[in-house]
Amino acid sequence: MIRLPSNKKVIVILSALCCLLMVALNLYQKSRRTMDVILFMGQSNMSGANGDASQAPELIKGAGYEYRAITEPERLFVLEEPFGENEHREGALDDREILERRGTLVTSFVNAYYEETGTPVAAVSASRGSSSLNGWLNKGLKEDAAQRLEGAKECLKKEKIRIRHIYMVWFQGEADVNLKLTKEEYKEGLNALVSYMGEQGVEQCFLIQMGTDGENSEYHQAVMQAQLEVCEESEQITLASKLPCELNGTDMKDRGKIHFTQKALNLIGADAGAHTGAWVQEQAETESKR
Repeated sequence: MIRLPSNKKVIVILSALCCLLMVALNLYQKSRRTMDVILFMGQSNMSGANGDASQAPELIKGAGYEYRAITEPERLFVLEEPFGENEHREGALDDREILERRGTLVTSFVNAYYEETGTPVAAVSASRGSSSLNGWLNKGLKEDAAQRLEGAKECLKKEKIRIRHIYMVWFQGEADVNLKLTKEEYKEGLNALVSYMGEQGVEQCFLIQMGTDGENSEYHQAVMQAQLEVCEESEQITLASKLPCELNGTDMKDRGKIHFTQKALNLIGADAGAHTGAWVQEQAETESKR
């Protein structure tokens, strides 16, 4: 039997202990991971119909992940653009025949949110181009969103990640302008949707007001005003950004003056993410003082 000198024995023992300590620390840190789950819901501008992934900002390391509810629901992926590129469910949240998802506001939102809160985001794609509130309420879209959220919960539980908060970000409205919804009809529909999502565990809806259009029609103005009013009237809906109203240059929108460019989406995402993160931090500080 070969006997090691005592100093070599000590080195071997210490090396083994260090390895065990590193493994234990890694397991502990993994078990203590915390994330906020955020569903990104709405229509074509949320899907990124006129974006460009190559112009999206670089993700801050550790700031965001994507739960791919349809294509690979068993694990999380580091967030990348185009966010939600292939997350289509036939007959529900599916815009493959309407648009191509080219790049979204999600990375810029997550970066700004993370800078405010220090908490990573598990992002869930739940949008559909040209979707109206009626479609969300009566054609299976809200149920699809709820199913995606449930999948995200199960995935994070399996990965031993604690969910701190669950939120939704809403960016929609043009479809209801085309349907000539009144201000009250829009508010009623959005309140119903947010109430349903609340039953699924969503704590707060953060609304991005839609932008202006070329015609400035009375119906467009009605929906825009409804979005502001519902944020003032509902405790469950908070205004995250009014910036889209200000972005009307040729470098901000396509020729139809509906779909935002990646440059605009980056600005909108950063604005909405910062305001949302600040709101979340303010709520946390208020709770800590109670």
